[in-house]
Amino acid sequence: MVKIAHSYGSTIEGELGHVGDNEGFAGGDSHLVNPSDFFTDPKIAKDYVDKTGVDALAIAVGNAHGAYKLPPKLDFERIRTIAHTVEVPLVLHGGSGLSEQDFKRAIQEGISKVNIFTDINVAAVKAEFEKFSDMNKGIIDLIPAAVEAVKQESMKKMKLFGSDGKADFCLGENIGKGHLNPGELQRLTELVAAEVRRQLR
Repeated sequence: MVKIAHSYGSTIEGELGHVGDNEGFAGGDSHLVNPSDFFTDPKIAKDYVDKTGVDALAIAVGNAHGAYKLPPKLDFERIRTIAHTVEVPLVLHGGSGLSEQDFKRAIQEGISKVNIFTDINVAAVKAEFEKFSDMNKGIIDLIPAAVEAVKQESMKKMKLFGSDGKADFCLGENIGKGHLNPGELQRLTELVAAEVRRQLR
């Protein structure tokens, strides 16, 4: 799978251990009685990364998909150990509902990417409910409120994770410039669109 992904210029993320689902999670019903039995083992993580060649590794350290009913207890020492054992970025699934302190500590210990859905999804639904004042509203009337809510919640998370204000750095690293002028941005957009069309043929 990794070879196929890389042949198309794509990265691939693996997952080791088992990230369960919080009770009532719409995406699944894998509620674990004793989640620590399924936490990612650092030694197995190294072997897995070395043998598969994945570009990033999602780990199980007390996190779960969906909304938490009780505060989760992340195994920060395990995150730190795995981060010092493997040479790929670590990913935390099931980030919605974690405290700001948990996020900051997880990132400090070695998490590079956090997957968030529930918090953003809930923000969108809340905005639509607030906008839906009477039955004369259609879906077209509600979409802008949801889009703005998703934008605001995403920006909030980006600031929390310390990933805001990095566009110039990323563009500078990948393109050799600190920013793109409108013409360069248009050209980049055309190149990306052309590549997507080529891959879909």
